Amino acid sequence: ASVGELDQARALAKVIKEKSTDNFIIQSYYSDSVTEKHLSDQNFDLTFILPFDFPFAYSEILKKYKPDICVILAWDTWPNLIRNWKKFGAKVYLACATLSANSGRIKGFAKKFTSRIFSYFDGIYVSHEILLPLFQDLVGKSKVLSALGDTRFDTVLNRINSGTPPISFSTFESRYSTDLKSAKIMLLGSTYPICESYFLQFLESKESETYLETQFWIFPHKWDTLRAESLITKLSKFGSVKTYSQLLADKNQTFPRFILFDEMGILAFAYKYALFAYIGGGFHHRIHNTIEPAAFGLPILCGPKIFSSPEAIVMHKLGGVFIAQNNEEYNNHLIELLSSIDKTRKIGEKNRKFVLDNMGASLRIYLKVFSDALS
Repeated sequence: ASVGELDQARALAKVIKEKSTDNFIIQSYYSDSVTEKHLSDQNFDLTFILPFDFPFAYSEILKKYKPDICVILAWDTWPNLIRNWKKFGAKVYLACATLSANSGRIKGFAKKFTSRIFSYFDGIYVSHEILLPLFQDLVGKSKVLSALGDTRFDTVLNRINSGTPPISFSTFESRYSTDLKSAKIMLLGSTYPICESYFLQFLESKESETYLETQFWIFPHKWDTLRAESLITKLSKFGSVKTYSQLLADKNQTFPRFILFDEMGILAFAYKYALFAYIGGGFHHRIHNTIEPAAFGLPILCGPKIFSSPEAIVMHKLGGVFIAQNNEEYNNHLIELLSSIDKTRKIGEKNRKFVLDNMGASLRIYLKVFSDALS
């Protein structure tokens, strides 16, 4: 329904079309964060926006396209959609399924409602085996339940392996190649004002004086000139500060302690230079993409709102994601990650292994769904 689920759908659609070009794929969406750019994919034969989940909202869609299979991704288990498609005779699956132990859907009366909805599925394929107990509590040890992984790992890894950095970043890498080889970099990605305020409070603490050789790269979630100017003024108390565009514009600029990135499309290529990453959104609405930094073997620090990110939930349980509930915990985790580079790298390897272990989920789900649906 949103951009994250579209990434999951894109990887699955790619495999479906590779196996049989005759399959007609209809891709739905709901979130207003979805744009035409997100929907542009050669493997989507048709895209449309979902109606509200009213009892008869899907009648025309079902009559016109007569679908055989419906795959719902992650957690958007809309009851009328599922019940109507099942009545029509389509097989319905929940893939890349995720649940948080703190989810309101498994508490009180909502738990019975969720369990009832899950009973309609022909298959529930969770994103990681560590989440199986949560689902087993809802559906029992059913044959429809198994752990097949998350297809977003395939999408992200394909993007990393086949993508090329912007020319500006290649210029940046060439110009500062010597500095980058010896740099100890903490990357702060998709930051909001609260993320930056916590970071500034860390810099103001006595403990931060131990890490004067560490460089910090900051990628604001949205670039705001006034906010950036204010942040630069505050950061300048603790070392040299430059924007990414300033470093590109002047060849004589020395490598600063703080870099604010004011160009889009750089973040995914910058992770390879970092020791670890702070990922924003967890103090705001919900955590942003944690698969990319994990793929580069980085430990991750974030705020508490990870309930919508199955990979973050799993990596937290595996010890690769550090959750800060408040400023004090943020400081403690930051100091822990900065204190021992060897330990930090070992933690990051857990995340990288987790990503690599989850490759191939698209094929596993395809084989399971189509062997079942066509049997």
